Amino acid sequence: MSTCLRSCFLLAWVLLLCVIFCNFASISAQNRRPKNVQVAVRANWEGTPLLLEAGELLSKEWKDLYWEFIEVWLNTEKDQADSYTAKDCLKRIIKHGHSVLREPLASLFGFSLTLRSASPRLVLYRQLAEESLSSFPLSDDIILNNAGGGISKNEINDEAKSDHLLVGINPKTPGGKCCWVDTGDALFFDVADLLFWLRSPTRLAGDSFQQPELFDFDHVHVTSHTGCPVAILYGALGTDCFREFHVILVDAAKEGRIKYVVRPVLPAGCEAKAGLCGAIGARDSLSLGGYGVELALKNMEYKAMDDSAVKKGVTLEDPRTEDLSQEVRGFIFSKILERRPELTTEIMAFRDYLLSSTVSDTLDVWELKDLGHQTAQRIVQASDPLQSMQEINQNFPSVVSSLSRMKLSDTVKDEITANQRMIPPGKSLMALNGALLNIEDIDLYLLVDLVQQELFLADQFSKLKVPHNTIRKLLSTVVPPESSTYRVDFRSAHVHYLNNLEEDAMYKRWRSNINEILMPVFPGQLRYIRKNLYHAVYVLDPATLCGLESIDTILTLFANNFPVRFGLILYSTTFIKKIEMGGGDLHLSAVQIDSQTEDLSSLIIRLFIYIKENHGTQTAFQFLSNVNRLRMESADPADDAPEMHHVEGAFVETLLSKAKSPPQDILLKLERELTYKETSQESSMFVFKLGLSKLQCCLLMNGLVIDASEEALMNSMNDELPKIQEQVYYGYINSRTDVLDKFLSENGISRYNPQIIADGKDKPRFLSLAPLILGGESVMNNINYLHSPHTIDDLKPVTHLLAVDITSKKGMKLLHDGIHYLVEGSKVARLGVLFGGNQDADLHALLFVKVFQITASSYSHKNTVLNFLDNLCSFYEGKYILGSSVEAESIQVFLDKVYELIDANKLPLEAYKSTLEISPDEMRKNLKKVAQFLDRHLGLESGVNAVITNGRVIFPADDGTFLSHDLLLLESVELKQRIKHIVEVIEEVQWQDIDPDMLTSKFVSDVIMAVSSAMATRDRSSETARFEILNAQHSAVIIDNENSCVHIDAVVDPLSSIGQKVASILTVLKKYIQPSMRIVLNPMSSLVDLPLKNYYRYVLPSMVCI
Repeated sequence: MSTCLRSCFLLAWVLLLCVIFCNFASISAQNRRPKNVQVAVRANWEGTPLLLEAGELLSKEWKDLYWEFIEVWLNTEKDQADSYTAKDCLKRIIKHGHSVLREPLASLFGFSLTLRSASPRLVLYRQLAEESLSSFPLSDDIILNNAGGGISKNEINDEAKSDHLLVGINPKTPGGKCCWVDTGDALFFDVADLLFWLRSPTRLAGDSFQQPELFDFDHVHVTSHTGCPVAILYGALGTDCFREFHVILVDAAKEGRIKYVVRPVLPAGCEAKAGLCGAIGARDSLSLGGYGVELALKNMEYKAMDDSAVKKGVTLEDPRTEDLSQEVRGFIFSKILERRPELTTEIMAFRDYLLSSTVSDTLDVWELKDLGHQTAQRIVQASDPLQSMQEINQNFPSVVSSLSRMKLSDTVKDEITANQRMIPPGKSLMALNGALLNIEDIDLYLLVDLVQQELFLADQFSKLKVPHNTIRKLLSTVVPPESSTYRVDFRSAHVHYLNNLEEDAMYKRWRSNINEILMPVFPGQLRYIRKNLYHAVYVLDPATLCGLESIDTILTLFANNFPVRFGLILYSTTFIKKIEMGGGDLHLSAVQIDSQTEDLSSLIIRLFIYIKENHGTQTAFQFLSNVNRLRMESADPADDAPEMHHVEGAFVETLLSKAKSPPQDILLKLERELTYKETSQESSMFVFKLGLSKLQCCLLMNGLVIDASEEALMNSMNDELPKIQEQVYYGYINSRTDVLDKFLSENGISRYNPQIIADGKDKPRFLSLAPLILGGESVMNNINYLHSPHTIDDLKPVTHLLAVDITSKKGMKLLHDGIHYLVEGSKVARLGVLFGGNQDADLHALLFVKVFQITASSYSHKNTVLNFLDNLCSFYEGKYILGSSVEAESIQVFLDKVYELIDANKLPLEAYKSTLEISPDEMRKNLKKVAQFLDRHLGLESGVNAVITNGRVIFPADDGTFLSHDLLLLESVELKQRIKHIVEVIEEVQWQDIDPDMLTSKFVSDVIMAVSSAMATRDRSSETARFEILNAQHSAVIIDNENSCVHIDAVVDPLSSIGQKVASILTVLKKYIQPSMRIVLNPMSSLVDLPLKNYYRYVLPSMVCI
């Protein structure tokens, strides 16, 4: 019994001790506070729904994916209960996003959703929604109809007073409505009002109000029609009103009544109506990520010091008064001073630096020397090198001691030292698929966008059946830098040179050694070398003020022995205008010229040629100068243009002392017989062909097009000098080299067109054709291409697509020039036509399109097909575009003429007759489909013509003439800049899983067109670096992934602020997309101080915050 009581007492005592201990532990836990530092940066706008962000991310990949995602969500919404947790909703959103994507884009989609990178786009839509609500004055009737008795006019006025530029909060709608439709002249908050508007043809066709402005980022429904009234739906996916409005607007868009646009917005107070999944992320403020945080540590210890010596006037730094026998970071300074007393000042300064530095007390100075190499060795030998690098450079103050004790391998040190002979120590570089990135400004969002771009291209190429290894080569291909030195090849007999530095006697005393150009001279001093290094050829109209003043400039510089070879190309502006009126035909026989009258410019050119042939070039130049002098001496000097008596007087004055017969008789004979007329016209035609007539007066400096002023001449010589010096230095130019021929042969172009050569003023516009080709119902899949004779089976890397309005003169002119371009011959290009036009095109236009399409699809291999199409275009353009009214003319007349042309060109007439039965409604439907395609992807309105060359879009200028020579220039420029290096990769492809019968030249040409157009849309640098020359056996982190299309090269100092950021970013990329990496470690050598003194953390957003 006593034993039992004793046991119970002991048990009670143990329980009491446990209770006391627990209470003490709880009190201690409450008193202890966590020592970690928490940092968060929140956006200054309200949170945005993740569901809407998901749609924006998919739209960023491809516009059609946005609508696919909406349909997928709406179709499965009814099958899902509304009792989800936030985690379940997130899984569901990601699942539906993955359903329209393929890996690895699907994995990146989930990570991008975590980053909340689409949230700013939704804030932009909020601003547009505020403008929609506040810019339209709601009438009393609309207030009563939409308020439902729950809203007053005062409330509307209060809403209107709100700042519509405040984007940080959700918009507030009248009566708490969650959706509305903006048509530009009305806002519809109820479905009934929208239906009434759609069923009212007068309201639908009304244009009293301006249509709402659309932007490139707007979501335009795939079935929307160009030219239709715009209806913008403001609302959020997940609400009932969005579903109701969406269904009605989609049907209306399919019927061709509206252009349906969605701007996703969740108004204030509608979170409950959107459901849990529709409102997730909208209720809380947005936590941002993608930035680094440093925890700076400061030594706050204070040491007591004896200041008695200071009071006595003796400094502590005096080695006679201070105890120097104590060790300071491994040094005994008393011994050092004994050995080198003459360096007392320097030694004491070094001691002061050691005392004031933040070097760890546990490390001696010499232990820091190889710390960078030891860190590299620790990282490379780790099982997870990236994670190891991140842990080291983020917690460096804590691990520096252990790093310093690591035994350094000589192989690591030697390899780092060898690499640093090619790259400076501590230098950091980074490249994505070969393209250099600005590693100092790189951030996670930018890098994810670039990676997403690469993955999207890889996905498109794989759908085109391009093998995986070829995709990696294509994405890593080095793109040639955009050339800014296009030179117009003006070599012709129409150039009239004034001098020749290599042959004229006046330059014989100049030095002939070309190496003199490498000798240093005073700034601005010219080099007088007997070599034609600079060719300044002026292109001008001699009857203009600009042209005559340029002549005086030339003669002045020539008289002053300027080391430039001067020349002239003359043209007549009046004659060129006649060429343009004739459609730009480059044959003199096609130009309508009045034989009774002659313009002044042509007369001056003829007189110039006569004087040059009979009295020399210098006399001819003096004649032009005399014309300008007489003009200036005339009674009315304010009159800019020279007149006939100025020209005649100058001619007589110039030849008075030189001609054997009276100059007046010669002049009358030349004016009457029109001598040299054809030569004069050919000179003007040559300038028109070069494309220089629109510039009025210009100067060709070795082919470069510049202004005709003297200042521009001097600047261009200074720009050309280093290029010539470089060529001379490397031996590419010597005393026997024709400099002009060399430059024009390397970079010469046959025609100057600023739209094509992209002289830096306007950035070229590109369109990716790959998704359009992959679309099953795409217009691109119905194009039949035309080829130059005997080249139909050849590979065509260049593809011209002409968007032609068949009802306009400019459209037919563009089509005509396209056919002439093929007739002249192109071995590397093909041509396709997208016929557009207004919906009221007559039967003649529809028949023309039908005949053209039949010919291109069935008879493009015939030798006479281009001649037939040329005749067909000439007939249609002359009869139905330029001709008078032909409404009453029967269709049979048109067909009879077509049959006549078919028979004349030996094409199968009966086959045409059997296929020329058309359905006007079907043809107009096809035209409408093309118009939708051009409007959706190019923003082309009806009636606008365009040229699309491997994705590059050019709209021929209205004030100029787009000729077949422009297509040839476009072919040359694009082939050199963007296509040639792609062709070299595609030609080496070993095609797999493709039917050999499908592997035709057309298939490969389509692949080249799609790949080159897609790669042109990439926003990436053209700068590259040769990372492969660096050794990477012992001091590099190499992560191989043959299945990845993303490769990252980097040179990083792991103990640097850049290394801290890069290690964190690369760790994230490795987790989500598994790229292949080659990271060469490049630490600083011989450290004397700690490279990193703070703790560092890289902040990433997490779905836990939501």
